[in-house]
Amino acid sequence: MSGKLKEPRVITDHRREPVCILPAGFWFDDERWEKIWQRFEEKGEALSHDDLREMFPDEPALKTQP
Repeated sequence: MSGKLKEPRVITDHRREPVCILPAGFWFDDERWEKIWQRFEEKGEALSHDDLREMFPDEPALKTQP
């Protein structure tokens, strides 16, 4: 599964607890999926928009809109 998200997507764990919310336009692929889960396991709580920006600094969908 890879491609640009057409709408925001909530990623949840097996208990249906939020892992993160990915914005529309975010490029999503298996490598990024693995990075998100690894960071979630390290942090032990949902990832914020700032966490995602730190992980994917060149992702246009995560840039602050004026």
